Amino acid sequence: MAFKKRRIFDLRQVQAQQLASKASSSHRRSNPSSEHHSLHPLKPDRHLRRIREWFSENMRNYCQTTSLHGFSYITRQDISRRERNFWLVVVILAIVTSIVLVVVSWYWSQETPTVTVIESSHFPTWNIPFPAVTICNFNKISKTKAFTLLQQMQLPAGVNKSELHNLFNLTLLPMDNLISNSSLQIYDRILALNNLTLTGLTQQLSPDCIDMISNCIWKGINTRCDSLFQRIDTMEGQCCTFNYFGGITNNFPEKIAYQVPKRPYRVTGCGYPTGLSVLLNPMVSDYYGTFFSGYGFRLLLHDAYNFPDENSETKVVTSTRESFVRINPESTYATSDIRRMDLSLRNCLFGSERSMHSLRRYSFINCMFECRVKMTIDLCGCLPPYVYNSNNSYKVCGVMETNCMIHSKRLFSHALANLNFSLSIVRQTDSFPCGCLPDCQSNHYVSESTMGRLDMSYFANRPAYSNATDRILLHVFFSDLMSTRYRTDIFQNWLSALASFGGLLGLIMGFSIVTAFEFLYFLTFRPIFNYINRD
Repeated sequence: MAFKKRRIFDLRQVQAQQLASKASSSHRRSNPSSEHHSLHPLKPDRHLRRIREWFSENMRNYCQTTSLHGFSYITRQDISRRERNFWLVVVILAIVTSIVLVVVSWYWSQETPTVTVIESSHFPTWNIPFPAVTICNFNKISKTKAFTLLQQMQLPAGVNKSELHNLFNLTLLPMDNLISNSSLQIYDRILALNNLTLTGLTQQLSPDCIDMISNCIWKGINTRCDSLFQRIDTMEGQCCTFNYFGGITNNFPEKIAYQVPKRPYRVTGCGYPTGLSVLLNPMVSDYYGTFFSGYGFRLLLHDAYNFPDENSETKVVTSTRESFVRINPESTYATSDIRRMDLSLRNCLFGSERSMHSLRRYSFINCMFECRVKMTIDLCGCLPPYVYNSNNSYKVCGVMETNCMIHSKRLFSHALANLNFSLSIVRQTDSFPCGCLPDCQSNHYVSESTMGRLDMSYFANRPAYSNATDRILLHVFFSDLMSTRYRTDIFQNWLSALASFGGLLGLIMGFSIVTAFEFLYFLTFRPIFNYINRD
């Protein structure tokens, strides 16, 4: 009630001021000479005073009517001057705090433009491609093939057969020591005499996939192994891979190449009957050259479009064992807003946004692999034999470049190919070599393995496997029907930014869009309406 009386009193006061202003105006019109002599020197000061009075009056009315917290206490006449000054300080601190928090929130959104969150923990696994399964024998050289070549290959004059054994071991590219140039020249003469290259010799000495993989079952159906597995060159040497689509071409026999699907396999169930089961033969009696002290295979699990290297999930399966490898896939995808973002902000690439030289699709792993290969080419002037040579565009390294290849092979064991520094220095790097950026979309295959002694009674009624005492039975399968799916999205769009800033301002000051319009109204529309009403 007191507030209403005070507002009526203020209205009467304003009306009295308007009447006085009109009377003064009529007096100036009736006596213009006196106005000219007495008021002209004081005209600028009077205009400034009128502007200050107008601004103060409008700000006082705004503070009394606005819904912003604390503003009404600044102009209240029923409290002391000290209280009004106290509330003035509180309001100023609230304004400063709001501005600081809004600036910090905007800075965070610029520092972290994207965010990855769990979208679902029940994403069906049949929407995720089955991983590529690459099997590499511990033994890199077949004894049978080596002895056959020992008998067939010709030797230059003055060279004994022990040099052939050393030449065969050279295909392993050992990293422990370098080879003398005189020995390399002898090996080069031997290969030239027999019209061979180091790459061709490696292919002739490697065990065949058809000999290492005896039986294959895919989705519970017996399938020809040569229609599932192809032979590829890797950092581990010649390996056999299933469901690999990373290369530009495949190495399947021509008579069954048409049966190979154009996209990676998928499964619609879980458990080992719905996955891949293979019977492996380590060929213990055929061991000739290896880096391992046991008999078995190295298993690499990776994305179907990624080159199999040290980044792959790695398992070891040994002879006389049955191994179960359970896979828990995880999928990450990016929204359309991410694709529309500037590359410098999202800091990731989609598979189709950059072309690879020897691989079908871009990925961070493929990019880093080709980056290391490029460094090897710059260092040695030739392409390592374990890399696909598209259109024979590069010279393939020979025997004389062996020491350089051994030296460059260390590049593939470094996290950042061109940085052989301490971890503290690596953490300070601003960019990856060759401009390799992380993947916007990827599939990750987390795996667990268990194994037990292989039951030989499994082969009791199978005469073809009567000597299968050192075989390995391997099962690779999805462990569940559901998986985890991650979503990469922008950290703040215009709607979330409006909600964030509005929430901060509303929490501290009670700010809203209406209060912003009130402020503009008292500075613009209110004086206009007063001028119209005065006339």
